Amino acid sequence: MYEDLIGKRKQELRRYMLNLRDSLSKEEMVRVSRIIQEKVLESDEFNSSYIVGLYSPIGSEVDTSTLAKRVIESCRVLAYPRIEDKYTMVFARVRDPTMDLTLGRYGILEPSDSCEMVKPDLIIVPGLVWDERGYRIGYGKGYYDRYLSSNPDAAKIGLAYDFQVLSSIPHSESDVRVNMIVTEKRSIRIGLQPSD
Repeated sequence: MYEDLIGKRKQELRRYMLNLRDSLSKEEMVRVSRIIQEKVLESDEFNSSYIVGLYSPIGSEVDTSTLAKRVIESCRVLAYPRIEDKYTMVFARVRDPTMDLTLGRYGILEPSDSCEMVKPDLIIVPGLVWDERGYRIGYGKGYYDRYLSSNPDAAKIGLAYDFQVLSSIPHSESDVRVNMIVTEKRSIRIGLQPSD
């Protein structure tokens, strides 16, 4: 019963936030994405990582192309997620996003099958709704939560427009929190204590 209520509330929040995010103009998305990426570039997490896992933005998601460019320029390993099956997502190395990414499941660009699997030490995480404790609501398939729980040592940074971050959102035991959320207005560092 409780899980059903959480699921219903998450669906309502997904719809609301997606509509709000999609109402942004292209110019505003570009402007704010640039600010957010600049803040990530200045973070210790980004600068101390060697294998950086990014997402391929869809629709009105915060862009990640500046981060990808910086990873390549600094001779580090750039990786993107690839859906393997109904439950499994992996990260694979991408040497050139314009050549190595192909349209995959759900219409999202992902590494081709020839790209080697890697294990990122920093994962940039997308989301629809966030809260100040580091919980997120994604699109509901659970790929990121399953992957993040299997790679607990990786630093995790969520990217969001500031209006996507609420004080609290419903979550379940399988939801994995990020270490930091970066918006155009703030960087929220999360204290990942079990009692939080």
